[in-house]
Amino acid sequence: MKIAPEAVRSALVVRAGGPRRDCVVAVSVWIPASAVALVLPRWADLDPFSVRGAALPLAAGALLLALAVGAAVSLRRSRDAVSTVSSAAAGLLAAWVMLTLRSALYGTPYGFSPLDGDMGRMSAMATHYSVAWANGDPLAVGAPSEYPPLQPWLIGRAAALLGLEPWRLLGTAEMLFLSCAVVLSFTLWRRLVPAPVALAASAAGLVAFHEPAKAFVILTVAVFVPWVLQTLWTPPAGRLPWPLSGVVAGLILCTYLGPFMLGVFGLAALAAAALRRSGDRRGDVLHMMKVVAVAAAVSGWYLVPYAFVLLTRGGQTVQDLYVSAGMLAFPPPLGEVSLLGLLQATGLAGALWYRRTVWWAAPMLCLIGGLYLYWAVMAARFVLTGHTMFFHYVPRVLGPVLAICGVLALAQAGPALVRRLGRTPPHGLGTAALVMFTAWCGLTLGRAWMPNADRTAPNPAAVAHQQPFPDGRSPRFAAPEHMLSGFPAARVARAVGTKARPVTLSCDERLFAFLPWRAYLAVDRTAANSMARWDDRYAEVGRLAAVSDPGEFARRSAAMRHGSIDVFVLWDEGDVWSWKDLRFRPGQFGETAFTVTRGLPGGLVVAVRHGTGR
Repeated sequence: MKIAPEAVRSALVVRAGGPRRDCVVAVSVWIPASAVALVLPRWADLDPFSVRGAALPLAAGALLLALAVGAAVSLRRSRDAVSTVSSAAAGLLAAWVMLTLRSALYGTPYGFSPLDGDMGRMSAMATHYSVAWANGDPLAVGAPSEYPPLQPWLIGRAAALLGLEPWRLLGTAEMLFLSCAVVLSFTLWRRLVPAPVALAASAAGLVAFHEPAKAFVILTVAVFVPWVLQTLWTPPAGRLPWPLSGVVAGLILCTYLGPFMLGVFGLAALAAAALRRSGDRRGDVLHMMKVVAVAAAVSGWYLVPYAFVLLTRGGQTVQDLYVSAGMLAFPPPLGEVSLLGLLQATGLAGALWYRRTVWWAAPMLCLIGGLYLYWAVMAARFVLTGHTMFFHYVPRVLGPVLAICGVLALAQAGPALVRRLGRTPPHGLGTAALVMFTAWCGLTLGRAWMPNADRTAPNPAAVAHQQPFPDGRSPRFAAPEHMLSGFPAARVARAVGTKARPVTLSCDERLFAFLPWRAYLAVDRTAANSMARWDDRYAEVGRLAAVSDPGEFARRSAAMRHGSIDVFVLWDEGDVWSWKDLRFRPGQFGETAFTVTRGLPGGLVVAVRHGTGR
């Protein structure tokens, strides 16, 4: 696949010497502005559900935008000055992201959707890593983590260092990851395109997928797209050095596997196309091998135990049996008619139109085509086998890729269209377009991130304010009549009365979001670690539940295949105590082996083996 010579004269060619300076400007603005963003909501002390509280980030964003416009206008046509202002605006946008998320969560230590599904398990992993350094799954004792552990590991180690409960840091981590996503994306794109375009590309990728609970996904996708262009392709600015490229790849693998898994067909096509057009195939292959080697070294602490267990003991693939309504949605830009959909459609058309004339179009088209192919192939596989291979997550990567292509295509086509019309573009037209686009991005994000006023149908931010604490207290701005059901982790901990990490069979996974205990078996089969062999463990617990003699029950529960079950946290239904559809009897927990505590909030009963943790 050849790129025509006129591509060198593209509107997106970067001047030498500018990127490094602009990245320094962006980071230098971002750090102090983010510090202000973290304290401003506390200084204002506004209820995020109120109109004034919701207006805080919008007013701050409007003020920052006005300052940036004033600076751009006063500096007239100086290209270096416009580049500097755009870089400063990137730092301010990242700080504004921090401010908006902080405003949304002001009054609650929880993150977005704090104990719901994946976020409950993320909290459990962070709690596990607050007391353990090694890779492990808190919901399957004895199994290494299958989910990339870098984010929860960082949260857990930070909690241990600061002496805080890990679940209190998830919201802060989401703010930092999303804010960093803007800065890192701008930094990588700035090597490839001028600063205003890098700013717009970073904003477009964020708008295309902006779920704060998935901040680690947003960060990896924001870095992955420009990383691919500078690793498997050769842009005008040159490739990233292989050590840096390998480190970035390894960190992506430790944070979220999705871009590599969902983009596997596109990456293969891109690598093949790059080698076909290469003038030094041996050198390019060696470069790729070095990148892979460094990535493997960086991610080995996670991937090596994972691969070893799968190869030696095997696993039971149950995670991709989860069925979601999102599987019936068309991938972008076909999902909805909106400004974002129009931008994504423009990106698809632009990648096709410029595939032979502009350097970025061919590799982006490989990625886009590979993502569509993955969606189609795995959707067919799901119909035949019931296994999804997470094809419904394709929009998480495809949406940002198309939106970024839309920005690149418009930046490429705009000047060319003006030249064809034989007119001189009005002074400030590009600045006005960038301002309008940034304002639209800010309004879209602010509306999505702030808590909604309808507490009967709370969005993820509102849920963070309606989730009780483990001791039963409520967040500051909670509405008592709309509180969600909590989990009495503090009462369970007192009933067990140990500072050890007992292996526990709990009917509610929220226990592990608050306490650094180890689960014998996860409750949700479709969220279980495949290496934990959920079906085998479930069958083993089922056989244990059928043992009626209390002495034999005590002996067997202490000698399970993966160790002793020291604590049982079950639903108290009177004559039976249940875990999912398994039924235990009170008589099984004899006084000689267990201490039983009944009457806990939520209808829980706790049985603790004598001597646990003592």
